[in-house]
Amino acid sequence: MINQFSRSQKLQSILSLVETEPFKYSKEEITQGVDEFLPSYNCEGAAVGYFSIISHLCYYRSDLEIPLMKIALKALYYLGIEDPRIAVKWIQEYVCEINETDYYTSKQGRVWIENRLKNKGEIIANIFEEIEAEDNAE
Repeated sequence: MINQFSRSQKLQSILSLVETEPFKYSKEEITQGVDEFLPSYNCEGAAVGYFSIISHLCYYRSDLEIPLMKIALKALYYLGIEDPRIAVKWIQEYVCEINETDYYTSKQGRVWIENRLKNKGEIIANIFEEIEAEDNAE
């Protein structure tokens, strides 16, 4: 899973160490590492890429869920998805554990998507509202 992010040595290091040393990197270092990585120039590819990354990280670091989801949900918001239920269904459908052509997540990332993400509707709604407010302020 980690090899697919070879364009960012920092992100690879974060992803590989989070399982054995979940707090080796600070919240800020991890958030910045994810935010600086651009998985795709189109919204669908970016959403799949970001959720492949953050689902793995959030499995081990639930304290990162909100800032990491905000990064990943921007791509869905720009796709026109603003309903938390639709967002969760989209993520569950398109972010796979194994995929030969696109980004994919780890087994642990898939567990986070299936078991924890589905209960984050209110958080997702709040993040969408934040993104909209930031867009309207610009």
